[in-house]
Amino acid sequence: MLDIGEKMTNKERELVLLNKIRSGDKSAYMELIQPYTERLLRKAIAMTKNDDDAEDVLQDALISGFRSIGNFRADSGVYTWLYRIVINKSKDFLLKTKNRGEKPISEGEYLILDERMGYEKKLELNDESDYLIKKINLLDDVFKQVIELRYFEEMSYAEIATVLECNIGTVKSRLFKAKEILKHMILNDEKGEK
Repeated sequence: MLDIGEKMTNKERELVLLNKIRSGDKSAYMELIQPYTERLLRKAIAMTKNDDDAEDVLQDALISGFRSIGNFRADSGVYTWLYRIVINKSKDFLLKTKNRGEKPISEGEYLILDERMGYEKKLELNDESDYLIKKINLLDDVFKQVIELRYFEEMSYAEIATVLECNIGTVKSRLFKAKEILKHMILNDEKGEK
């Protein structure tokens, strides 16, 4: 583990570990990624809709990250960079699955999970929160992604733009549109006021 006498910011911690990795300390990579693995696994599960497949995707993504760590420029945070790799590996996996003719679980069977909540807390969600998450899951992927990244992953607009490989204006536009669609869905539902 990183031995520090004073508190470091996450960015400083990442830079120290990146320097260790680039100096040949391969164990520093495990320390670098450790705080993010659970959140990255949840993203892989959300995309593949299968725990075992998600673990394989995550392992593949982390190996790819290790192999390409020398190319990481630190323009964005390590989590954002790894998150993008997990998305790409998940998409690759889903494409391979589709080409093999396997049938994925239907979209309605999966919910966005907030990494801050354990399984027990998820079960304790009140009806309104559960209702909203179900509505979010009905959004097209492009809108669901920005909602998830902004409100569940708590990423900045710049980080979201990096993950989605678009500009900040596009992120803001998609987020606005996603909220508008949600508002209309709720108002037109029996739970909303017309």
